[in-house]
Amino acid sequence: MRIFTKAAAVGATAALISLAATSQAGATTYSGASCENVVPCLSLYYNSNQQGSHSDFRGYGEIDNLAGYTFASRSAGQGQPVKNNAASAYFRSKTTDESAIIYFNSNQGGACDELWAQGGRYSIANRLHHTYNNNASIRIIDGSLAAGVCYQF
Repeated sequence: MRIFTKAAAVGATAALISLAATSQAGATTYSGASCENVVPCLSLYYNSNQQGSHSDFRGYGEIDNLAGYTFASRSAGQGQPVKNNAASAYFRSKTTDESAIIYFNSNQGGACDELWAQGGRYSIANRLHHTYNNNASIRIIDGSLAAGVCYQF
């Protein structure tokens, strides 16, 4: 009985470590205004045409709610909330088939805009289509959503 208890404890510990490693590896993080030499990285801008203050989000995964994040770089809009204030975006990718998706609603719901590398190493949205000043969550993935799900840049 004692051997079984120790084996169960070791197994449970290994499962928790594995789960923790998986969730950390897939986390998109807010990096303020610094995407320098980091890919994948999504920059959301306060104004159209990648103008004004921006904030950067890097790594694979998602942010379910952009509330609490602010535009970080020194320019028009600095300190303003990112949620429902992004007008344009720039996405730098590590491979030629990564994408960043910006959603209208929290928890990756509603209409969306997808910046997809499509064989290149970056994608630009000079003016977001479905999520212009109505952006609530993001997802960065290795690959693309099915065509027609989001507006694609």
